[in-house]
Amino acid sequence: MALTFYHGHGSPYSWRVWLALEAKKIPYELKVLSFSEGDTRKPEFVAINPRHTVPTIVDEGLALWESGAIVEYLDERFTSGTKLYPGDAKRRARVRRLIREAESYLGPEALDVVMEEHFFKGEAPPDLEKVAKAREKLGEELQRFAQELRGDYFDGAQISAADLFIYPYIAYAKRLTVRKPETKLTELLPAPLAAWARRIESQPWFDKTFPPHWK
Repeated sequence: MALTFYHGHGSPYSWRVWLALEAKKIPYELKVLSFSEGDTRKPEFVAINPRHTVPTIVDEGLALWESGAIVEYLDERFTSGTKLYPGDAKRRARVRRLIREAESYLGPEALDVVMEEHFFKGEAPPDLEKVAKAREKLGEELQRFAQELRGDYFDGAQISAADLFIYPYIAYAKRLTVRKPETKLTELLPAPLAAWARRIESQPWFDKTFPPHWK
């Protein structure tokens, strides 16, 4: 019986899990939920996940949410495809550190601020000083992450969980630049990180995970 994956287009957290499912070649049934139609708050979904969030998976009776927990579960549960937490304890710890850093700094201190100022203030104009500070922080963090590359990917020659968690942040920087060209976020991407992103995007399974409303 295939695993069931509940997803919402545009959620960076859910995107991580979709990328992981594809990288690991895990059979799954995709169920796309609509945020605008309130699908995550409908009784049939809340019965599965009382926190009504995506991503959520159901695998042989186990309902699981929170992207970090899901990706680690998938890597332990399935031996197919790419090992997302590879090597010894030290290598795996480094992968987890990179994930935590991305979640702590690329999002809350940088991209989230830009999104909040440009898209979630109603008719109020963005606070350009806040945006400038967030943009500066993003540039600093992108430089830091570029230095963490170990060859083609963050763990070396193969994709790891770190790549799949970090990539959606880079994609959102690109998307924000498309929506709000004045932010010029893509100008902050160091060349090594831009090349790394292209390698992720060249994976044969990547296109099917790309948010359709971004195309």
